[in-house]
Amino acid sequence: MRLRDFPASTLHKFRTPSTWGAIFAYGLFWTALRFMTDLPRGLSMWAEILVPFLTLAGNVALAPLPWLWTGDQRKQAAPLRGFLQALPWNTFWLFLLTGLLIVLAPIPAGGRHQIHLSILGQHFLLRPEWGLFLFNYPFTFILGWFLADKERAEASERELQILADRTRAQALQAQLNPHVLFNVLGGLTELVHEDPDAAEEALVGLVDMYRDLMKHGTALRDPLKLERALLKRYLGIEAIRLGERLQVEWNWPVWADALELPPLLLQPLVENAIKHGIAPATQGGRLRVEVLRSESALIFRVGNTGQALKSDYQEGTGLGNLRERLTLMPTYKPALTLAQEGAWVVAQLSLAWRWPS
Repeated sequence: MRLRDFPASTLHKFRTPSTWGAIFAYGLFWTALRFMTDLPRGLSMWAEILVPFLTLAGNVALAPLPWLWTGDQRKQAAPLRGFLQALPWNTFWLFLLTGLLIVLAPIPAGGRHQIHLSILGQHFLLRPEWGLFLFNYPFTFILGWFLADKERAEASERELQILADRTRAQALQAQLNPHVLFNVLGGLTELVHEDPDAAEEALVGLVDMYRDLMKHGTALRDPLKLERALLKRYLGIEAIRLGERLQVEWNWPVWADALELPPLLLQPLVENAIKHGIAPATQGGRLRVEVLRSESALIFRVGNTGQALKSDYQEGTGLGNLRERLTLMPTYKPALTLAQEGAWVVAQLSLAWRWPS
C-alpha cells in the first residue's frame, strides 16, 4: 500500500458501524472496570473516561499503518518489515498521545502523581500517563498486525467481488448482443419478399450496427454519444422496415454526449418500445428518446404512442437483462419503471448522479 492510500483506508474503517461499536464497548468496559476498583486515580475524572476511547481509536487508525505500508501495490508488508516499521511509528504516536494527556489532563489535587515500576530488580517512579504508554505499546503491535491482516483480506475480497461483477456484467452484455440481432433479423424477414431492395439496405445497416454493438457492448464504461450512435443505426434499420409508421423524436442535450456510463442502457428500452409498442400497432406511433437531469439524478425516458401497455404485460429478455445488469450498479441507485402516461407508454431509468457545481 502506498502512502496516498492511507487516508481512504482509514476513513473506510471508521465508516463501518463495527469499528465504532468496538471502540464504544471497549471504552465502556474499561471505564466501568476502572471505577469499580479501588485503584488510586492518576488522572482527572474526564480524562479517566476519555482515555480508553481515545486510545483505542488511535490504535484502530494508526497501529495498522506500518504493517500495511509497502510503497507499491502489495497490500501488506512482510512480517519482519512490518515489525521494524512499527517500532518507531508506534513509539512516535504513543509518545505524542502521552504528551497530550500530560498537557490537557492535569492530575487533580490529592491524586496519585507517580506509579512504581519494577524491571529486573530496578525500581522506577513514573507519571501515570507513562504507565499507560508502556501498557499500550505492546498492544499496538498485536492489534496493528491483526487489523492490517484483516484489512488485507477484506481488500482482496472486495477486488474479487468487483472482478466477479465485471465478468457477470460483460456476460450479460454479450447475451444481449445476439438477442438484438435475432430481433432485428426477425423483423426484416417480411421485407425479403415485399421489398428486396429495402431488405438489402437494411441488412447492410445491420452489419454496421452489429459491428458497433460488438465494440460498444464489451466495454465497462463508454461515452453516451456512442450509445446514441448505436440507437440511430438501429432506428435507421427499423425505419426501413416500418416506414412512416415510425416517427422518432429526440430530446438529447449536447451535455449528455460526454457522460460516461455502462453501455447498452438505452438500447433495450428503445427496442422494447419498437417491438411491443409501435410494431404491433396498425397505425404505428411516435417514439421519443429523452435525457433529462434533476438536482441529484440522470434520467432516461423512452416513450411510444403505439400499442397501450397491457395489464398482463411480461418483460422480455431485453428488459430482464437490463434489470439484472442494474443490480450490479448499486452506486447509481438505479430505478427502472414502465408505465402508461396518457397516450404514451414510458420506460424511465433514473440514476443517482453528482453534477459538478
